[in-house]
Amino acid sequence: MTFQFLDKAPEESYGPPTRRFPLRKPENHQPLVQRWSFLLPEKEPNMFVVFVGAQARTEEGLNRHSLVKWVETYLRLHKSGPACVDFSKRQVKPELFEWVVASYWISTERFRGWRDDELVEQWWHESERLDSDEGCWREILTVPRDRQESIYWKDYPAGLMASEAVQIFPTPFCGYYGAMRDRLPAAANDALESPLKEELVPKNCQATQRGHWKVTAPHNLTVIRSGHSWERMDDGQFKDYERRLKSPLSIGMAYLAKNPTPTGCASLRWLSTVDCSGKSVPEAHALGYFTSFEQMENWAERHPTHAAIFNAAMRRYKSYGSQNQLRTWHEVYVVPEGFQTFEYLNCDSTTGLLPYFAAERIR
Repeated sequence: MTFQFLDKAPEESYGPPTRRFPLRKPENHQPLVQRWSFLLPEKEPNMFVVFVGAQARTEEGLNRHSLVKWVETYLRLHKSGPACVDFSKRQVKPELFEWVVASYWISTERFRGWRDDELVEQWWHESERLDSDEGCWREILTVPRDRQESIYWKDYPAGLMASEAVQIFPTPFCGYYGAMRDRLPAAANDALESPLKEELVPKNCQATQRGHWKVTAPHNLTVIRSGHSWERMDDGQFKDYERRLKSPLSIGMAYLAKNPTPTGCASLRWLSTVDCSGKSVPEAHALGYFTSFEQMENWAERHPTHAAIFNAAMRRYKSYGSQNQLRTWHEVYVVPEGFQTFEYLNCDSTTGLLPYFAAERIR
């Protein structure tokens, strides 16, 4: 694959010349490691991120799930299919397993060609979706180009960076608290606040099996994909990772998953990356939904579980320098109201955003 690397950050990555909210980058700050971000094609005002998921009682059930054929036929091989796709799995609880597919479009024309295909849509409304023991869901995001930020290693393509159609540039904002907001162009003049004034508590306790439910999410819902890979580590660095970083990561993700009220984290899927055949890949990543960007920032900047992750990562950078073999990445999207679709068919009642926001039963 041939990737497009820029020598310097484009002007739009700095946000507009006139800002309501100043950058938080410390004066004369130099990051320990230079990180990279993606740039959408100039003509495209939005990117499109589609997550689909399969639920089954066993891993074998996941392998036989009808969504597998749909993904192959109506997603990967579709004439207007996505720019890139990745796969992951997890065990939600003793008798619930989940397969998650993430796909990206950066062409509005191609996305509309896929979305408006009647055969693509028809599958989600067939009676078989509700008449079996299988569950499935889809979460579709339209993300304006100024409401996304990303951070990667130059030599480790993940997420949308795996597409040759985006450009990759050295971000001037990395390695300090506040860098995440500085990388969001929209944050220059928009506080990205949530309209929700109450704490996040479960509202929907009804049984959701044998039903097709649509959830209405709030304005400025904030989504993060955050991953790390140990594939390139030698024995010494891998042992150091297992001793110092693996535990803080697991503890931090568990805290978010179990504490939606204080964190504003309505959904946290801690996923093991797999290839298209289901074979394990040496990477783990989180897919999280927060009620606001501020709530995610509060955890990232102020909670001890994230401080433990951040400090362990910084110790690695200082210890190994340019020889550090850990690879990390993340993408964040702040999604306006009306730019989101969340649908859950025959799913466990704790799936995704089902427990927390207004849910309408479609059938």
